[in-house]
Amino acid sequence: MVAGASNLNYLQFLKSIVDNRLYYGTLNLPEVIHTVDSVDTLCSIIYPTNILQTASNNHNAFKVRFIFSHTNDTVREFNERLIHTMPGELHEFISINSVDLNDDAAEAEPLPAVYLQSIDLPSLPLAILQLKVGAPIILLRNICPKEGLCNGTRLRILALGRNCIRGAILGGDWNGQVRLLPRIKLTSNEEDLPFILTRKQFPIKLCFAITVNKSQGQLLQHVGVNLRTNAFTHG
Repeated sequence: MVAGASNLNYLQFLKSIVDNRLYYGTLNLPEVIHTVDSVDTLCSIIYPTNILQTASNNHNAFKVRFIFSHTNDTVREFNERLIHTMPGELHEFISINSVDLNDDAAEAEPLPAVYLQSIDLPSLPLAILQLKVGAPIILLRNICPKEGLCNGTRLRILALGRNCIRGAILGGDWNGQVRLLPRIKLTSNEEDLPFILTRKQFPIKLCFAITVNKSQGQLLQHVGVNLRTNAFTHG
């Protein structure tokens, strides 16, 4: 987490990485970046108790806070941990899944529903969404760009219905404006699976934590980065 008063020191550190061979390989983080030794501590710093407790009535609670991670499974771990830490009634929404098999597999045994529910892809919402009023969510599809509902738009949940979610947009030109999100049918990409999965679900995911790829263009003040796994590959 980088404090605002230390931005200059942090920028100087980033500049030194470019041509300083001492930084080749494993990096020793400067003092300006605070390090912690547990997931619980990281979560409590970025999302302290008072922020979670007031989220249902505070539009700005999650506006400038994020935890970044490099893989979808660790992002899911953070989101599940924090949605259960946050006070309020937990609502569970179960998707309807179906598959489109190719001609060779058309006569094969039907895929078990439990297996279809277990599939977790970056392009699809979870088969079982666990949500609470006040929680931050991110859109996975372009629904209505002219109304600010684009892939990557963040919202705060205001109300939860069986087939509709009411939320307020977080940040940007539509900050604070209320929108309705319906359940829709979403399909997997051809390269993701040996079949096409169609999932009827709300086109959202929790976004207490997001992947680094999804974080581009965000303006933030409180940032945590999960470095339990290597962040970069050779080249």
